[in-house]
Amino acid sequence: MVGVNTVEPVKANNEVPNLAVLAQVAETLDPLKDQVTEDLIDESASDAKSVQIQEVDSEPIIALNQNPQSASLSRRQTTTPDSVPATTSAPSTPTPTPVPTPTPTPAPVPVEPSSNNKSTAIINTAKQYIGVKYVWGGTSPSGFDCSGFVQYVFAKNGVTLPRVSRDQYNIGSKVDFNNLQPGDLVFFTLNGDTVVNHLGIYIGDGQFIHASSSKGVVISSFSSYWTSSYSGAKRVL
Repeated sequence: MVGVNTVEPVKANNEVPNLAVLAQVAETLDPLKDQVTEDLIDESASDAKSVQIQEVDSEPIIALNQNPQSASLSRRQTTTPDSVPATTSAPSTPTPTPVPTPTPTPAPVPVEPSSNNKSTAIINTAKQYIGVKYVWGGTSPSGFDCSGFVQYVFAKNGVTLPRVSRDQYNIGSKVDFNNLQPGDLVFFTLNGDTVVNHLGIYIGDGQFIHASSSKGVVISSFSSYWTSSYSGAKRVL
């Protein structure tokens, strides 16, 4: 810096300054002003250059001091991966197997018993009353006549028959003696004429069950007596 010449201060003595002195001060300050201006310009240029050099020199330092992990992370973030893992789709929900609707079981149709079953049932019912006494006109277990006994037994098995023997002879289909089957009705004429007045139920093996006027309900065989009185047979089952 250029040295500044000191100027003797003006005495504050309320005296009017000397014009010559003022002129001398002005001449002294003009060169100083120019020198100060040049010095300021030089200092500004020097500071700007220093700042530029520091900025240029600091870039490598910053790059060297950068965190390697951050740099690596930056590279990973900016690098497109070679392959993207395939997205696993959610497993599809299996379609439930329809449950078959059970077919309702039809109600069993009542089966009419065959004639064989019916005849067996009738014979079994008739045998329950073996030994019941004979009563003229009787139609109950307290006493039977021949037609009342047959009517009662068949009625117990769901078959309706007329009340007297001659009317019972007029129903059903005629059956030859050699073709008799259990359950058939066998008729007799016991008065020596052709009028039917007695009957029984054939049970097989040449036998029949009936209400005898002398013995009550019994099982008899086709002996000569009954064969000679035999009038015919009817099948009502």
